[in-house]
Amino acid sequence: MNTATLAGSPTGAPHEMAARADDALFRKITWRLIPLLFACYVLNYLDRTNVGYAQLQMKDQLGFSDAIFGLGAGIFFVGYALFEIPSNLMLARIGVRATLLRIMALWGLTSAAMMFVSTPTQFYVLRFLIGVFEAGFAPGVLFYLTLWYPSRRRAQVTALFFMAYGAAPIVAGPIAGLTMTYLDGALSLRGWQWLFLLEGLPSVLLGIAAFLWLSNSPADAPWLSGAEKLRVLRTLEEDQAAQGSAGRQTIGSALRDARVWLLGFMSFLIILGSYALAFWQPTMMKAMGLSVLQIGFYSIVPAVVGIASSILVGRHSDRTRERRWHFAVAAVVGALGLSLTTLFMHNPPAAAGIGSAFIILWAVPGSFLSKNAAATGIALISTVGGSAGMVAPMMVGVIKTATGGFGLSLYILSGALVLSALLMLLALPRSALPQAQRGF
Repeated sequence: MNTATLAGSPTGAPHEMAARADDALFRKITWRLIPLLFACYVLNYLDRTNVGYAQLQMKDQLGFSDAIFGLGAGIFFVGYALFEIPSNLMLARIGVRATLLRIMALWGLTSAAMMFVSTPTQFYVLRFLIGVFEAGFAPGVLFYLTLWYPSRRRAQVTALFFMAYGAAPIVAGPIAGLTMTYLDGALSLRGWQWLFLLEGLPSVLLGIAAFLWLSNSPADAPWLSGAEKLRVLRTLEEDQAAQGSAGRQTIGSALRDARVWLLGFMSFLIILGSYALAFWQPTMMKAMGLSVLQIGFYSIVPAVVGIASSILVGRHSDRTRERRWHFAVAAVVGALGLSLTTLFMHNPPAAAGIGSAFIILWAVPGSFLSKNAAATGIALISTVGGSAGMVAPMMVGVIKTATGGFGLSLYILSGALVLSALLMLLALPRSALPQAQRGF
């Protein structure tokens, strides 16, 4: 029965009015939560990847080799992986406000302390600690969103949050280029030292803002009326009941679910390419003769293309309720783009494909993980995927040292993206996804 028929029936008008009221309620929630969480994720990206720009100066000034830089960039993810699940489980107990304050204050202060690095050991220790302190941020937010949104609304709001991942490079490059060019030597500090300081301290301030602005759950939100709280909670209860067996999942069943591990591995393959570009593309551009300032602004181009494509692909995937082919095509486009990166100063197809595939991937787990299992399942996927951040910088650094170029490593990363596409189509069959997301 279509909408027009409903509207003409005795019960059509009330049903349509209720749907519009729900849309307005969840828009209100989105405007309250997402802008701040978006800003937090932008700073999260800056503080974990700014070393890719800082190394344009600090490697020569401190005498670090490509292998030293690659290990320091990657060791971040050792600490991140070790503390990802414990951090997410703690969030479920103490709430997002206290968790974000702890995470952001500690990672911000430690990132700022990178300005004092002078030896490889100091570099390794601080990068490891940043990983420890950042652990649980992104999966924690994803779990937090399950406390506010039913599954049918989760894909879109998750995509909005992850848009920050694509938007961050738009500001990362220009900020790094301007800071490292015009503040180099100010107050006897080098440009890379200013970069760590000016991008680290705002995270502390935003952590305080998150503590004051956010609410741990709908029931605790003073900005919702009593009727609005009841409506959100009732919607979530109905959603859990509609999931049937998925709604009765436990933490243990999430850990035993092959789909969770498979999505984690596919995330790993996607993030390999993402972090290889984040940490090494500035060096590739420098090798092409660009200045630090030029590199910063050239980095805007693929970032803008990446976020635009993510929005378009995410919307189309939501509208058609199809995930598998959207992911696979995006991953293959990313692979083709990566393989061409050595030929061009900036390569939008790589950013477009990788960013779009990443968005679609995270629309999948919320469709089969229950509220009880979400914190653990999402953290596990994020931990397995995030470990690529440890592998990619070190792998590229070692291969570059051995071969003198980036070509071989980029072809390997392209192959990883193609493999992720094949796994989505072949290893994650339509029957493994909810009916609405199976596609063709």
